[in-house]
Amino acid sequence: MTDQSIIPAPVPWQIRAELEQAKQELRQAEAELGAEQAAVNAFRMHCRLKLDDLVDELQALATQKQSLLTRLELLRQAQDLGVGLDEEEPFWQTAVPPDPHLPNDAADDGADDLLLPTDTPRDKAAEKRLYRELARRFHPDLAETAVEAAYRTSMMTAVNAAYEKQDIQSLYDLAGELDPSELAELQSIETLEIRRLREQIMKVRRLRRKALQRLQTLRQENTAKLWRKAQELEEEGDNWWDSVRRELETAVARRRQTVAGLAAQAELLAKMADEEVG
Repeated sequence: MTDQSIIPAPVPWQIRAELEQAKQELRQAEAELGAEQAAVNAFRMHCRLKLDDLVDELQALATQKQSLLTRLELLRQAQDLGVGLDEEEPFWQTAVPPDPHLPNDAADDGADDLLLPTDTPRDKAAEKRLYRELARRFHPDLAETAVEAAYRTSMMTAVNAAYEKQDIQSLYDLAGELDPSELAELQSIETLEIRRLREQIMKVRRLRRKALQRLQTLRQENTAKLWRKAQELEEEGDNWWDSVRRELETAVARRRQTVAGLAAQAELLAKMADEEVG
């Protein structure tokens, strides 16, 4: 009588079928990533041609706005101290400027919330989350065997080096490397042929994970979000380019008013300070 609870070990043809399935999933993931990356890059080029003048002006006004906010804060500090403001003095150069992330009713024109296309996407929060995820995955203290400890140590060293150099591409590559649990699984396989097939399956799956990670990162980037928004609007029959230009023109006009208002405030405070000192 056969014990029905015993599960037979997989045979090579079954594992080869699993490998082919993994390769198919990898091809699909890479094709999806490639198509979306190409579409977003093309959209980015169109943004440069059609919107760069307004985006550049908006960003230049943002720099002016922050400079004026800093000057206003220094003028107010000088007023509170009852002294004149000399920005060449070391004291004023080390004074605490306003936090640009804190709301300021006089300077909040709403343009900071506008979604803008970017040339070189960089998400530092996402990079830190990825680093912490890799640190948890490969931490040497979690090793159960000497072989696993050596593997975790080498991977953790690579993760730390990549993060220290801000080599984000290497971090994404390391995210697709062999998981320590997979290493233990390989060590437990006695048949050489099956072990090699399993190694191939794991390699293909690592490449798929890497492609999916890159796709997820791409979809969080501003230009990719704008591309999807443009697609949705154009499917509804709206012209996205006309719509976003009007939105940018409105934002530029609001920010010009903000900058002019802040400049007027700074001029008034500076005049009052001069009169008090005089």
